[in-house]
Order: sequence, then structure tokens, then C-alpha cells
Amino acid sequence: MDLSAALKTIGNSIEALDDILVLFDHIPNTFFYIKDRNYRILWGNKAFCEYLGEESVAGLVGKGNADYFSSELAFLYDRDDDEVTTSQCPHFKRPWIIPDRSGHPKWFVSTKIPLINKSGKTEAFAGIIQNLVHDFEITQQFGEMHTVVEHIFTHYRERLSVETLASLAFLSLRQFDRRFQRLFHQTPKEFIQKVRIDASLRLLMESDLSITQIALECGFFDNSHFSRQFKEKMGLSPIQFRKKFFDTNRYLDR
Repeated sequence: MDLSAALKTIGNSIEALDDILVLFDHIPNTFFYIKDRNYRILWGNKAFCEYLGEESVAGLVGKGNADYFSSELAFLYDRDDDEVTTSQCPHFKRPWIIPDRSGHPKWFVSTKIPLINKSGKTEAFAGIIQNLVHDFEITQQFGEMHTVVEHIFTHYRERLSVETLASLAFLSLRQFDRRFQRLFHQTPKEFIQKVRIDASLRLLMESDLSITQIALECGFFDNSHFSRQFKEKMGLSPIQFRKKFFDTNRYLDR
């Protein structure tokens, strides 16, 4: 029996599938979840339940990002979920800020994969979220990048050179670039850009700052550079994104 046939057999047994999912309760500092194509939770491991303040999986089922996060964050998370289900392309080790129940920001890396049915449609998707700082502390590979990532998170508003980042890790430029891409599945420059774009998204949604002010606040050279990079990443200009976000929330508030 090949792997595909074995998984089909297991999938036909609810009890067997439940037994397998229980394994995810014993992976430390890792959230595991499954959502349907409408981003509603179907299952989550014990750590995921606890983080969202639920006593059991039953409390999670049927809920979405808006049930646990602010409208701004829920909008971002829904958009990321939609990207996976629509494109059917997995996301590997994307950095995210997720506030804990006290509102304190925590850095995580998120990996999501689409679950595609025989008709070629996305039926659901599964994901794991790992505590980035914890992994840095206990894993030697991440350990050498800890200072680098903390530097990026702290100084993304400033000019950052890959040469400076490599020196913080005590690696040559070539070694640094290779190891960084192996860990994060993106180049250092792409990582910096994502941190800056994420910061700009929050300011677009949460502040009344002008586009130019947001560009400078998030480390972009000027309005034009920011708008170009933002549209390349988001498919919309900053102005279009801000309008879409507020139009969506006005509709939901009716």
C-alpha cells in the first residue's frame, strides 16, 4: 500500500484520524490548525486552543479570525488565508506578529498548505505557527540568526544593508544569504520588505497618517518607492488598500 492509499484508508476512519491529530498536542510551542475554505476553524491542537482562550476544540470550531482578533488583524489574516486557498500555493515560514491575550506582540513563523480535493478545488487548508523567539533560543541554526532578526524588527524604519546583517551573524555574505534563505524561504531583502509592508498595513488601517508619512515611518525611501513595492506585494496601491479595508468594515458594521 502506497502513502496515498494509506492516507485514504485512515481518512475513512474518524477514530484513526482523531488519534493522529492528538499527536499535535504534544509538539511544544507549536500551534496546529485546520480551516475550511471560508477560513473557519475545523480543528486545532491544545496549544492553539489555549492561546485563543478556549478550553477545547469544540470552542474553536466554526469560528474565524474576527472572533479572536481586532478587525485590522483579522483583515490581514483573512487575506493571507485567502491567498493560500485561491492560489493553491503553500506559504512557508512567513513571519507574523500575533498579539497574546494581553495584547503583547509575539513574533511567529507561519506555514500553510492548501488541501485540494479530487476535483482540483481547495477544500480546506492546514497550518502550523511556531514561536520564533523560542526556536531561536533552543535551535542552534536559528540561534545564529536571532540577533539579525531582532535587529530587523527593531530597525526596519532605517536603512538596512545585508552586509551589516551578515556581520551581526558573524558570517560571510554568501554564507549568510544561503543560511537565511534555507531558514526563511526568502532572501534577507525580501524578509525586510515583508516586515516593512506589514508595518505599513497596520498604519494604513489604524492611523490617519498620509501615505507619504507612512512610507517614511516604515523605512521606504519615498512615496513612489513605497507605492511601487506595496502594489507589487499586495496587488493594490496603498490608497486602494486603505479604501478597501474601510469599505469592508463599514459593510460588516451594518
